[in-house]
Amino acid sequence: MSAIRAAREWRRRPTATIMADDFFGHRDPFTGVPDGDKDAYTSWDYSLMNAFQTIEDYTDQKSGIPIWELEDERVVVGAKRKVNKFQRAIDEKTKGTEKKPYKPIPGEYFVPDMYSRETDENGEEVFQSFTEWVNKTVEEDSD
Repeated sequence: MSAIRAAREWRRRPTATIMADDFFGHRDPFTGVPDGDKDAYTSWDYSLMNAFQTIEDYTDQKSGIPIWELEDERVVVGAKRKVNKFQRAIDEKTKGTEKKPYKPIPGEYFVPDMYSRETDENGEEVFQSFTEWVNKTVEEDSD
């Protein structure tokens, strides 16, 4: 989905963006030599855009759940609590007290200041990779 969203934003064909090849779908099948207009949409481009638009149009904007699942009487929807660590840190820093309310400095804003509790054998901080996060999320969702 993110590649199709990027293609739309960059005004490029979805298949060209996904395959990282401007001539994808416009190459001679035997030689691989570019053949035709690289910007001409193929049937795959239209199919991907239609599928993407259908999902976007029929997804509940507040929850991110497809409407056909959200409105299905057989489906039970629960709510799992999540905490945004950065927002929690901002809330803690700006909560103030009754006697001393928090007063922001003009132009003040916050940026994350992250560190890891774990280090590798070289003493470098260890952060979870995207792949590790995806695998962990899949495992949690299957429980």
